[in-house]
Amino acid sequence: MEAGEDLKINDLSLVNASLRPSGKSYRDRLIAGEFNTNPSKEIDELLKDNNGFLVFQEDVSKFLMQICGLSGSEADNVRRAIASKHLDELEKALPKILKGYCDYSDKPKEIAEEEAKQFIQILIDSASYMFGYNHSTGYSMIGYNCAYLRYYYPLEFTTAYLNNADNEADAVAGTQLAQTLNIQILPPKFRYSKAEYMCDKHTNTIYKGISSIKYLNAQVADELYDLRDNQYDSFVDLLIDITTKTSINSRQLDILIKLDYFSEFGKSRKLLKCVEYFNLFNNKKQIKKDKVKELGIDEDIIKKYSNETEKQYNNLDSVEIIKEFCNTIENKSISLQDRIKAELEFLGYISFKEPRAKENYYVVIEYKTYKDKTKPYITLYQLKTGNIIKTNVKKGKTFVENPFKLYSVLKVLDFKEEYKKKLIDGKWTNTDEKKLVLNQWQVM
Repeated sequence: MEAGEDLKINDLSLVNASLRPSGKSYRDRLIAGEFNTNPSKEIDELLKDNNGFLVFQEDVSKFLMQICGLSGSEADNVRRAIASKHLDELEKALPKILKGYCDYSDKPKEIAEEEAKQFIQILIDSASYMFGYNHSTGYSMIGYNCAYLRYYYPLEFTTAYLNNADNEADAVAGTQLAQTLNIQILPPKFRYSKAEYMCDKHTNTIYKGISSIKYLNAQVADELYDLRDNQYDSFVDLLIDITTKTSINSRQLDILIKLDYFSEFGKSRKLLKCVEYFNLFNNKKQIKKDKVKELGIDEDIIKKYSNETEKQYNNLDSVEIIKEFCNTIENKSISLQDRIKAELEFLGYISFKEPRAKENYYVVIEYKTYKDKTKPYITLYQLKTGNIIKTNVKKGKTFVENPFKLYSVLKVLDFKEEYKKKLIDGKWTNTDEKKLVLNQWQVM
């Protein structure tokens, strides 16, 4: 690196180190570019690369070795004593420190000793969890690289960030970063999603990974992704490959359908019905007539692709039968409530939004009651925007006349704020804190 580049990395390192607790007293001045004046010009010279501030652990050692004449091991022992607040060890070394500083300084002994004591006090005051220069520089290099990648490769950077999220807070931060960068995060989709988050540069989108879905795993994700380039004329053709080429079980398939993973083949309720027919007829050579009648299946379609006897259909062309049945199913989704319930259970959050919904339409996604069953505490999900609101419900007659339950859809007519009450000296008294109350609504 050239000198100018070194200085830039050092600037990053200084800022990084000043964010530690030891930098609380000076970080604003350092970041503002101010130069700190120390008790002597010798100390100013020692700390000139840090704008005169005591920032790194190495600065303590440099002071003790270069100015006070201590050996490397002696300086490190004193540094450790200061950092761990073992001031008795510092007291033992103090005479040698003062003598070394006085020998180095060109000022009278009394003045030099006072300067040294002032700086030692600065050392003690600044010793709380200081950063080492090499440690800080390493973090700064990582920070520089992350900033570079975030600026020039925002889609790939955000995808990597989400894949390395260790907890819910990290995942939320990654989602907020995507929103800031105008990157859309989409639910898992067939042909696009693997086990982890995957990005699509052509659409500037990120697809959520399958392995994070409850009951799913990386093996199933990879097996489904291996089918991505195949041409399927119908969902039935895909189901054949799923049953023969993947380890997916019925529950996992059901979950993915409800989350619209296979949306290119139709809506969720239709696809669930297709699976039902597939499980009934696939690879069957015969099927009882009573079973067909029980399910209300169109017998004419079965007759078309089978030989009929008195009690059963024989020599079934099951694939063609299933395809014809699926073509007769109305292309509809599962109910709004079932979709939201599935997302909460299997994703852990709600991604579904309905842009056509009015702003005062909400779904009850959490419902709690205490002793008073007519005064629930609820969480509402706004269908149009995805906003979440926690609120109390107006007590008494209003709820009795307009009851609702978990996953009910409400048309909210009025929210209001009320002061919270606290029991003081046996009386319920208003506090300064307010709470939101659902005052009027209609159950849709």
